[in-house]
Amino acid sequence: MDGVGFVDSVVIVGLVLVVVGLVVLVLAVREVRRLRADVVALEERAGELAGELGALPPELSRSFGTGARHLISVEILNLFELAHKESVLTRPFTALTPRLLRDVVHRRIVGRVRQSLDEQGVRADVRLHRAR
Repeated sequence: MDGVGFVDSVVIVGLVLVVVGLVVLVLAVREVRRLRADVVALEERAGELAGELGALPPELSRSFGTGARHLISVEILNLFELAHKESVLTRPFTALTPRLLRDVVHRRIVGRVRQSLDEQGVRADVRLHRAR
């Protein structure tokens, strides 16, 4: 009987530990979700404030600050069309790896912009920034 009582106690302790672990896990997941929601809300508010103040968006202000420098921004709207013009093989890759294809096209365009500016005698720092 003593062996059975000990096994029952171990099983009960094990079940209690599993339940406590699950409760802690659920609470941790809820907290992480709440924190992520807070981060999103703060990013939106920072963007709104930057717009109201006429400042650069937060992701660019770290690099460029708010000084006298000016920034020219270009957003490529027909990325996949450009990729399809480059090669017939890009169509299947568009479905499989759109992010990789997007990165390749962006790098090529940055290279072309640099080359074109150099040919015209423009000294420029051409960079690629990711917006959210």
